[in-house]
Order: sequence, then structure tokens, then C-alpha cells
Amino acid sequence: MKMIKNCKLWIIAILLVKGGSDSVAQNVAFTNDICVTDKVYMLSDTLNTFFVEPIIKRWRPYHDLVRFSGTALYIKRIERMAEVKPKAGESSYMGVSLVNTDEFRTLKSDTVRVLVGEKGAGKEEVKVQILGDSYTDGAFFRDALIDKGYVPRLHLIGLRKVRDAENQYDEGRGGWTVRKYFEIPKGEDTPYHGYMQPDGTCRYWGSTAFWKNCYRVQNGELKGFDWKYNCGRYERCLPKYDSKTGYLLHPRKDDLMFDNQRNGYMVYDGHKWKETEIDETAWHFNYGKYLDMWELEKPDIFVMLLGLNDYRDSLKADYGPWNRRVEEIKRSYRQAVPQGKFVVLIPCSTCGLLDNQRGDFTLRQNAAMWQLRQNIIRTFDGRESEGIYVVDMGITIDNENGYRKNTEGLQTGNPHPYPNYPAMGVPLAAFIQYYRDDK
Repeated sequence: MKMIKNCKLWIIAILLVKGGSDSVAQNVAFTNDICVTDKVYMLSDTLNTFFVEPIIKRWRPYHDLVRFSGTALYIKRIERMAEVKPKAGESSYMGVSLVNTDEFRTLKSDTVRVLVGEKGAGKEEVKVQILGDSYTDGAFFRDALIDKGYVPRLHLIGLRKVRDAENQYDEGRGGWTVRKYFEIPKGEDTPYHGYMQPDGTCRYWGSTAFWKNCYRVQNGELKGFDWKYNCGRYERCLPKYDSKTGYLLHPRKDDLMFDNQRNGYMVYDGHKWKETEIDETAWHFNYGKYLDMWELEKPDIFVMLLGLNDYRDSLKADYGPWNRRVEEIKRSYRQAVPQGKFVVLIPCSTCGLLDNQRGDFTLRQNAAMWQLRQNIIRTFDGRESEGIYVVDMGITIDNENGYRKNTEGLQTGNPHPYPNYPAMGVPLAAFIQYYRDDK
């Protein structure tokens, strides 16, 4: 009797693994899908590479494949990717199809317009700000936007110095989400950002302990990775602050700071700093005040790359709050820069392979990020008339070879595809070149 029972269990297990027609696994409905933007931005006379894994709902080799077609000037089209090298002024499109190889039946087709930005064109300055997480903090854009000279006369605007680049600044903060940019930075190692400001005339300049720690990092007194990560790259801001107290050196009436020792807000009344009660519910994302406070030029283009830390491990996500905050950032920016272009970069929907040093469940993360990709396209794509644009950076990421590997062949640094950073900056460079006024 026991042997019969064990045999039944083995039969059930085999059916589940092999996917027999009567198996439980076959009763779980799954419909594959692809998700692409209305337009892709390519750089002229440059190899623009697009991968299959970022755009397909689930990578299922030998079942559902993606095929590229259309009038684009393809250099290469193979199973996992396509390469295009367009000419300036070229008008073309890409066809993208999802094909089931059981019957070689096309399950879905889409058409993507190709917009080509001319590499190296432009004599006037173009001003850009990039807001983001660790990708921006690590300057994913530097190779394409700065080192290669694809975007001449580029002026990157922000408070944090781009590593290894002179007079270029960004607004990247590692590990951050959209929600973090709607919080008031008060901690001693919470990176300051100037976007969240109180209503009225007060201007918030951050916490005293934070600025003291920035000085300590600059002077080599704080050497830990986290301290440098959070309190580094603020060289342009430090001359405004006293290295001993963390307070502004030359405050004006209604300047506001958080004193960590007192655990409370201090306002400058025109003569001295005084304790004050602050209603933190009366704070908003205020891009115009941020620009005025820091005497920054208005960016022609504002770029946002966020979402990885928000949703990488969330398969059942509510995108409503995220979408509303993105709309608020866009509204605040456009209020300060009415003719400005607000860009949502699609983040990675491929976070690497399952076999990686960290042991991340990357297949699950890829599924979660594909859902965010779909949300971004459904919510923000095709709204150029409102000054909002979607640029697909995620499609350039090679899920298999875009990551560093150790001597054992395991991917390291997940989900940061460092070797892929140069390619990831190309669509952004193409966008800037396509829309710059003096192209």
C-alpha cells in the first residue's frame, strides 16, 4: 500500500515538471506579452543596440521569441538583440513582433518610430539635469554625454559633482526612490536635496549635522563607504556652510535649517537663529524655489531615472502613488521652466541572471520591473504635447553579458550593469541631440 502511494506521488511530480496536458501547472493561465514605446531615440553614425529580454514579459527560449523588422538600417538581427546604425535625418521605423514557435504564430506586433539625434551637432550650450538613484550617482551617462563628446556644449546642472568630470553636476542619490525625494532630509547622513520646501517664504537648507559630516568626508576624517556615498560629491555646496557648526555662513531672513543637536528647526530672523515650530505637512516639491536658492540655471531638459528601488521586489504593486509623484515633479519643473522637456527614463527591466554572487532572485525581479516598464509606457508615453517624454534606456541592457563577472563566472554588482553603462547613455544622448535648439 505504501509503495502504491509513493508511485502516485512520483507520477504527479513528473507531470508537474514535464507540464503534461492534465497537470496542475497547465491550469495556471499565462499569456506572454511585449511592451515597447511609441518612439525610440537613436544616435546617428553610432551602433544603437536593443535587447529582447527587457521588452518581453517573460523570456521563454524556444517558446516565444521577439523578431525585429521594419525599415530601420539594421546592422545585425539575432535571437537576443538587434543593432541599428542610422544616418542623421533618416526617417524609419522598427517592427517588433512576439512569435510563438510552436506554430510560428505572431501573437502581437507593434511599430516603433525611430527618431535620430545627430552625434556631435550643436554650437550653443544645452542645459540638462539628471535626477536619480545609484545609476545616476554612478554616472551611467558619463561615457555617452561627456567622455565621447556625443553631446557638445553640455552643461549638467545639480548640487552633486559628477565623478571625474569638471564643472558637471547631477542629482543622483544611491538607493533612493521617488518617495524619498518627497521627504525632508534631516538625518546626519541623509543626502540633502533642495526640492522639498516649506510653503511660504522660508527656504530649507538642510541639517547642521549633515553639512558637518560633508566637511569631514571632504577632509578625509570620515572614510567609510556609506559616509562617502551619502555625504560626498557636495563640493559646490560646502562654501555656503560653516564647517564647525553646519549652519549657513551668510544667512538671510527666513532661511531655515534643522539643528540635530536641538532636534528641531531653526529660522534666521534677519539677526540671529531662533527655534521655530514647523508644520511639515505644509511642504511641497518646489523646483522653482530650489533653482532660486542655489542660483542654478534653468535646465532645458529634466531627466528622471527612478523606479528600481521602488519596485524591484514588488510583483503586486500599486503604481498610483508613484505616478502621482512623477506628475508632481513634472508639474513643478514645468511651472519653473514652461518650455522645458521632462523626460522619464525607463529603468532596467532586466536585473541579471539567477546565478549571481548576491543570490538575488533576478527572474522575479525582472518580472516586477517589466510591470513597472509597462506602467510607465501606459501612463506617460505619447504625451509630448504636455512636455513629457519617455526614453527607453532599459532596452539597451544586456541581461546576460551586461554585468561584471568574477573568476567563477558569476555576475557581480547586481542589479548594476556597469559594463553596460556606456550603451545606456546613448538613447539619452540621442534625445538631447534630437531636441536641442541648435541642431
